Amino acid sequence: MIYHLSLLSFGDNLISLALLARLRDKTGVTIVGTSLTARLTPFLPNLDIPLMVVSEDVPAFYDVRKRGVRAAVRDALRVRRSLARETTPGDGLIFEKSGWRQRLLAGGMGRRSWAPARRRNVYEDRRDVLSAVFGEGIALEDTPRLTAFPRTVTINPASRLAEKAVSPDALATIVRHLRERSVDVRLIDPEERHRALRPVVTSYHAGTTLDEAVALVASSDLYIGADSLFVHVAYHCRRPMLVLYNETNLYFAPPGVAEQGSYVAFVARMSERELQSALDERMARIAP
Repeated sequence: MIYHLSLLSFGDNLISLALLARLRDKTGVTIVGTSLTARLTPFLPNLDIPLMVVSEDVPAFYDVRKRGVRAAVRDALRVRRSLARETTPGDGLIFEKSGWRQRLLAGGMGRRSWAPARRRNVYEDRRDVLSAVFGEGIALEDTPRLTAFPRTVTINPASRLAEKAVSPDALATIVRHLRERSVDVRLIDPEERHRALRPVVTSYHAGTTLDEAVALVASSDLYIGADSLFVHVAYHCRRPMLVLYNETNLYFAPPGVAEQGSYVAFVARMSERELQSALDERMARIAP
């Protein structure tokens, strides 16, 4: 039996679950996840793999700085006990990341374990681990390109990490720039930080469910957003995207984003004119 640990945040989970869904033979595979993992599985009808929930949220040992050593140790012991109870010697554990957490949970248990080496891109590295364990190739498509200037754009400026979110000034510039070009803009504003833009956008969405937000992304011509779950939702839904980075980390970008230049870097540090120029340049590049 192979157990795939999907214990990280929504975006990380979606990457791994979407890759697992591409396996032809899923016999003998179980996902070990959280309640967050369970919320994503309905969007992957081809997943068809049992899910064992071992935590309500991302375990504290993945967020030691904010949640402290005591909480990290408590969560590690709880997850390790669950793995010891549910698995047997000879079973295998696949981790989303390598490092001390892999050793902490798998060490001394007599279970084989695998984790991706950080080489090229998170999608490719996790694909390579699954291909090695299950002996089958998994194809990865690049992020789709725009075929024409977008008529409908969905924007989500928020991110789980506040430092990755798009600032109000930058967002206002982007919205105004698109509206001046007669683009219908749907703004997802989960924290209602950008209520001032409600009269400007075509539709304003606060308090949306995950299902509703995914539907907005899936039905738009282009998705624009911070480095967050919905970048990966757009890739999964085969939607072109423009990723807005305050601090660029292209390792976690979907395949093709770096090569296509489908991103704007250092948004928070740009003047209004620089941001408008970068938007025009990127839009022209991804919609040749």
